[in-house]
Amino acid sequence: MEGRRLIFRLMALGACTVVLALVVVLRLYDLQIINGDSYYRQSEKKITRSIEVFAPRGEILDRYGRKLVTNRVGYNIAFDTVLFPNERKNEIIAELVTLCEKLGIEYTNTLPLKCKSGYIVGDVSSETSLSRMERWLKAMEWERDANPADFFARLRAEYGVGDEYSTEKAMEIVGIRWELDLRAPRIGLNIASYIFCKDVGVDFIATVKERDLPGVNVLTETVREYSTDYAAHILGSVGPIYEAEYPALKEQGYPMDGTVGKDGAEKAFESWLRGKNGTQVEERDSSGKVTSVIYSKTPEPGGNVMLTLDIRLQEAAEKALANRINEIKALGEAGSSLGSADVAGGAVVVLDIKNFEILAAANYPTYSLATFNRDFNKLNADPLRPMTNRAFNGAYAPGSTFKMTTALAALEYNVITKRTQILDKGIYMYYAPSYTPMCEIYLTTRGTHGSVNVVDALRVSCNYFFFEVGRLTGIDRLNEYARLFGFGERTGVELGEYGGILAGKESRANRGGVWMDGDTIQAAIGQSDNLASPLQLATYVATLAGDGTRKNTHLLKSVKAPDYSSTLYDAEGEILAVLDASPENVKTVLEGMLAVSERGSASAVFANYPIRTGSKTGTAQTGVGSANGIFVAFAPYDDPQIAVAVVVEHAGKGSRIGVIARDIFDAYFRINDAMDSVTSENELLD
Repeated sequence: MEGRRLIFRLMALGACTVVLALVVVLRLYDLQIINGDSYYRQSEKKITRSIEVFAPRGEILDRYGRKLVTNRVGYNIAFDTVLFPNERKNEIIAELVTLCEKLGIEYTNTLPLKCKSGYIVGDVSSETSLSRMERWLKAMEWERDANPADFFARLRAEYGVGDEYSTEKAMEIVGIRWELDLRAPRIGLNIASYIFCKDVGVDFIATVKERDLPGVNVLTETVREYSTDYAAHILGSVGPIYEAEYPALKEQGYPMDGTVGKDGAEKAFESWLRGKNGTQVEERDSSGKVTSVIYSKTPEPGGNVMLTLDIRLQEAAEKALANRINEIKALGEAGSSLGSADVAGGAVVVLDIKNFEILAAANYPTYSLATFNRDFNKLNADPLRPMTNRAFNGAYAPGSTFKMTTALAALEYNVITKRTQILDKGIYMYYAPSYTPMCEIYLTTRGTHGSVNVVDALRVSCNYFFFEVGRLTGIDRLNEYARLFGFGERTGVELGEYGGILAGKESRANRGGVWMDGDTIQAAIGQSDNLASPLQLATYVATLAGDGTRKNTHLLKSVKAPDYSSTLYDAEGEILAVLDASPENVKTVLEGMLAVSERGSASAVFANYPIRTGSKTGTAQTGVGSANGIFVAFAPYDDPQIAVAVVVEHAGKGSRIGVIARDIFDAYFRINDAMDSVTSENELLD
């Protein structure tokens, strides 16, 4: 009985197998025999591909929500090698090049060969192109001809560029064919896809579409758009990923043809600004037209970064700096003793004293982010180095603005009191006869300041007084307080900065030198090896005028969600040092700064100013040309809110640039009053 059941089951299973096999055979017969030609033709006409959809970067805004950097739709022209007809490649490229030349459209051709006046010459201007050529030659197993003309002839033959094209036109076709070849799998260079033209206008797009050029595609992307002409060094730029960058960025999920922040806030806050790319699977016909979208994953935009900058104050700072430098130059060229013909660049930093937020950071000369790529070669060749962020990376001797540090150290160590009087004898003789530095007033008039206390010494900036006080205090105790103020240390700003040099035994030994006793008196007046950035000088004044707590300076205020519906991150300052000094001694030093504004070297600017200020001028010798002008200030004196540091290279005197700080105070307090009634959380301004 059991045997019969088993036989029956096996027969049933065999029958099912036969039936299923027949179904499969019939289906294959239908696909391949009955409808084979039809399905084959359809497969020829359809191309399915996965396309990465780039996410828009987040926007950049100032502290009040004013948009500084946004996005717009841009159009690129690219070649699709799958749809590019081999027999017409050169013809299509030639037509596109002619069209670009006619309409003045720039296109990408980095072949390290050029045609000049009918002659073929090598082009060594781009190390990247030369490197790619060497790798291309290796992949092709070619030896490069020493003669550029012979090498061009080989390339021309390789790409089948016939005699119907002129040498100039052939050079362009060969260059573009080479660009396409670089990205071919057989070459294996693993570089970004080839974009022929970037960010072209709709008129050009319409013209290209009219020509119906197979394999020439129009791609859309988001392009950074700048809503301000200011803060170029702070905002920064984005650009394509370079070959050297790609290995590291690949690990973070960046595509080869992606973009990344190159400098400024765009680079510093890349992790917030960058979105998450999406994916779209398209089906196209043989002409490249999209027939259907099979699958789509929506890209996620990046977060919106709010900076601590007040763009209106930034504008005021840039204008004040540029105007005063041009005035000083004009006066100097006219032969006036009030000017300096060799005045050069400069920088300004404005800090919020309570939280060390950077309200403005101006540089002169500056540049336009909107035309940065077009202007790059000109900017790079400019001897005034407009691309240098002097505000954060400039290295300047602080000069007499350092004297508040010397004064406080001497007061704290009881070397002097507020009432101590020192007689200025003009020539400092302690190290005579080998070393006899002079007070500035003695150098210019053969006069002296007479007997002065610390407040008056700050007011008249008496070098003799600070020579003596510095010697008695000693370099180690001077530097103890200098470090508390942030000299020789980075301030913490996210964009990167120059750390400065604090003159002393350690820094001198690091450079293979020996510190001498006589060096201390020069360090005490902000010379010797002392170097600081304008940002460090502003930090110094903010610490002194504030409550003595030095925090890290920062540009990031907060990060908002892509739709501004929530706050993703709020920046909080980090305490770096606390100035543990007697309030009475600090008050004495600040009285000296008040005296500078009301009765000293800055009185021409601030004596009748409606807001009481504390300030200090500095004139730092450079060894070449006129001295640098240094100026630091804070306001209001009775309730300090902002600190300002100004440096102008070769301005001649620090007193010449106090007007820059005054213009900034004008702008800040006027703007601050106007802002009392605006912007609640998540509310934006136009």
